[in-house]
Amino acid sequence: MIFITGDTHGEFYRLSHLKQTDDDMIIILGDAGINYYLNGKDQKLKEFISLYKIKLFCIQGNHEERPENISTYKEIDMFGGKVYIEERFPYIIFAKNGECYEIGNKKVLVIGGAYSVDKDYRLSSGYQWFKDEQLTEKEKEEILSKYKDKHIDVILSHTCPLKYEPTETFITFIDQSKVDKSMEKFLDIVEETIDYDKWYCGHYHLEKQVDKIEFMFGRIKDFQTGEFVPKYDYLNGYEIVRDFCTVEEVFKDNGVFCPKCKSQDIVIQKGDGEIIEGFDVIAVVCNKCKKVYGFSDVFYKPHCPREL
Repeated sequence: MIFITGDTHGEFYRLSHLKQTDDDMIIILGDAGINYYLNGKDQKLKEFISLYKIKLFCIQGNHEERPENISTYKEIDMFGGKVYIEERFPYIIFAKNGECYEIGNKKVLVIGGAYSVDKDYRLSSGYQWFKDEQLTEKEKEEILSKYKDKHIDVILSHTCPLKYEPTETFITFIDQSKVDKSMEKFLDIVEETIDYDKWYCGHYHLEKQVDKIEFMFGRIKDFQTGEFVPKYDYLNGYEIVRDFCTVEEVFKDNGVFCPKCKSQDIVIQKGDGEIIEGFDVIAVVCNKCKKVYGFSDVFYKPHCPREL
C-alpha cells in the first residue's frame, strides 16, 4: 500500500500503528526531520527508521537540508523520475523538486520547500537553518515551462498556494508583512496554470480540506483511495476507529459502556493533556469488540496533531 502523512519532525511513532510490509511506502509532506542535525543524530534516526518495514518517500521541507547538498546521497531513477538515496539507507527516499513520478498509477508532481518564520530564532539560538530552503527562481521557471497547461493527477508540496494560506495557524507575535511569501505566490501560479485533480501539503501543522487542496499533519491516509487509514493499537492489535462517538455516549446512564456492544469490559484511553483542551480522554478500548473507539469531541490545541 501507499500512505501519505504530514510533517514528522523526526518523530515516527505514527508508523507503529500501520500494518506494513516491505512493499509499502509512506509519503511525508516535508519536514521529515531526517537531515536536520547533519551529524550522528541523523544517522541514529535513520537506523531507527530502518527498523520499520516500510519505505519513506520524503518531500523537502524547510527544517532539513536538501539531500543534493549531502555527500552521501546519490541521484538515481525511481518511479519514472529522479530521486535521492543513501546506499546505507535505501528505503529512505527523497524526491527531487520539480520531478513528476508514477506512484500508485498516478502522475505525481513534487514541489518542496518553504520559508522558515522561525529563521531568526534558530540562527540566534545556534540551531540549523538552511539557506536554500525555498526553490530557486530557476527551479520555479523550469517547473512552469515543463508542466504549464498539462494534467497532473496529484501535486505534493510542503507549503501551499497563497490563496489557500490557513491564517488561523499564524503565530500572533510574527509580523506577516515581513514573512517571505514568494513560495506561496509561486504556488498560486502553479495552481492556476497546471490542471490537477488533488493537492496535498504539510507545513502548517493542521488538517483540513479546501477545494481540491488538503492540509495534512498527524493522521495517515491511503494515497490511492484518499481514505483515512484505520490505526492499530500497537499493544494488542485492536483496530482504531476514529470519531466513532462522543464522550457523553460512553459516560451515561450512571455507568461506562462500550458505545458499540454495551460491554463494560472496557478501558478509557487518556490522551496527552498538554495538547488537549478540557477533558483529556481520547478513546474507549473495548476488549469484547477488540477495537478502540475514538471520541469525536476531543478539542486539540492549535498546531497539535490528533492522537488518533
